Amino acid sequence: MSINDYLDIGELDELLKKWAASTNMICVVLDDEGNFLSNALGFSRDNIEAFSEDIEVDDVVVASVVGGPLDEDEDEEKVEAAAELLVMSIRNLLEASYNKLFYTDKLSSFSTETSNASDLIKELTIKSQGLKKIENKQNILALNASIEAARAGEAGKGFTVVAHEFGKMAHESGTINDAIQKTLRQLDEAIQDMGRECE
Repeated sequence: MSINDYLDIGELDELLKKWAASTNMICVVLDDEGNFLSNALGFSRDNIEAFSEDIEVDDVVVASVVGGPLDEDEDEEKVEAAAELLVMSIRNLLEASYNKLFYTDKLSSFSTETSNASDLIKELTIKSQGLKKIENKQNILALNASIEAARAGEAGKGFTVVAHEFGKMAHESGTINDAIQKTLRQLDEAIQDMGRECE
């Protein structure tokens, strides 16, 4: 990501103007390739370069500040203190701008992902409802098998056991399906809550 993707040039120029007015010094901000990011404001490297400081954002050098006093007789300690204050201010401005863009992108991505997850949960819920229909059919088949086994009398005793097991299996699959649907509802609620917190 380039510094130009997140730097507010107007805000930077305003900071530099205020600093120049209060310190009687002048400076410029250059990108990592030496191009001017700020207005030159009468700056000339030939006669003003009392300080030069690199600025890092996220451990990467993204800019440098070069400047100095308009008055050659300016106290060196005063120049150093003013330069340090300016560099800290610019670093804070750049870090805040970078973090704003970075976290805005992350939140947007997170919002998209939660929306996708919510859609998947809805799809699973629909498929889970299909399992409920299968459970109902299994119960009907188990009931029919029990009725036919009863009609067959003694000859249908073995079939009664099968019908009973079939009914038991339908009940167990229904219990599992109910638990799946409950978990899906809880997941959907949790994702909806996360989405609301990010807005």
